[in-house]
Amino acid sequence: MTSPLKVGLIGCGNVVQYGHRPALMSLPDLELVALADITPARRAIGQAWFGLSDDQLYEDYRALLAIDEIDAVVIAVPQKHRPQIALEAFAAGKHVLSEKPISNVPAIAAELVRAADAAGRKMAMAHNYHFLPEYRQIKKLLAEGLIGDLRVATLHFLGVIDYPGAAEYKSDWRHTMAAGGGVLMDMIHAVYLAEWLAGEAAQQVMAFVDAPEYGHRQPVIEDLALLQIAFPKSYAAIHMAWGEGVGGADISGSDGQIRMRYKKYQSGGFNQPIELYSVDEDWNRTDHAIANREAHMEAVADSFTDLWADFRDAISNDREPMAPAAAGARALEIVLGAYASAVSGRVVTLPLDSESPVYQKGIDGIAELDVWDGSKTKAAGLFGLRE
Repeated sequence: MTSPLKVGLIGCGNVVQYGHRPALMSLPDLELVALADITPARRAIGQAWFGLSDDQLYEDYRALLAIDEIDAVVIAVPQKHRPQIALEAFAAGKHVLSEKPISNVPAIAAELVRAADAAGRKMAMAHNYHFLPEYRQIKKLLAEGLIGDLRVATLHFLGVIDYPGAAEYKSDWRHTMAAGGGVLMDMIHAVYLAEWLAGEAAQQVMAFVDAPEYGHRQPVIEDLALLQIAFPKSYAAIHMAWGEGVGGADISGSDGQIRMRYKKYQSGGFNQPIELYSVDEDWNRTDHAIANREAHMEAVADSFTDLWADFRDAISNDREPMAPAAAGARALEIVLGAYASAVSGRVVTLPLDSESPVYQKGIDGIAELDVWDGSKTKAAGLFGLRE
């Protein structure tokens, strides 16, 4: 019998509760042997969740990385802190499953890709939307050629729930410059889904990025992002916002279309899909089976379990995980390219110029760009663009 994969958990925020915890508790060939978190209250919460002893808890993640028996770590701290932890994990001989996004800075993301390869370790991204039943079904229908060649994939995420971070750490960290961006960075899920559905790497991106919903306080990052992505053979449009708005997907092909909607037309990820149908070139509708769960959080938990199973199998079979570090780096460049487009008023080509301040510094480099006077992003004073 193969011995279980020994895992160390670094960071014990909300995503652990609804995502990583169900996977670690349900897959018999995973064993959590240590947990690190800088916050005593979160360590205590994690201890209760996983039934750990006091000597399995650490304040400093470096002490966890020094444990020889640990094969892999999951990094579930805010993105600003992930890259250094991942680099030290590779140096300690550990495989890494990282929360998304991979980093705030494309240059650092590229460094992580190289470091994982050099260490001979696997780095997988927590791109769990790959495993949600509605998107798996859409991908399957596309692969079967149901609607011919993909032309445009439109992903609606205009009702993203603005969940706070763990109160014991810093509940509003996603609304700071340290988050590396706003709703688009937070819900980078839509970006990697677009690339996955297209089956190709993006070549261009253009976007509008704004913050019209704040009203009572001055934002520093966006709560609205509208972007278009060009792939070699198809296009994608992503409409995203925190607040109330339509959710779902509209997929146009050469021989028909696919449409998917959530309950009350809410946005995906935390809501129940209620319909998935295709329409052929003669306008005949076909309804497709979809896993409709009243308890839609069960589907989210299952997506993390499938993600962990893929990570485990990638390690044991020495293959790439479904979402390797390179996929995380590409998704990050699309997001930063969208921000650069919104600020400059121009289409941005991908991959990003490695000498660009946005590539080297993330959103901290946006103020160094040639800023278009008519930019909605500038008018909102986002990303340090204060008058």
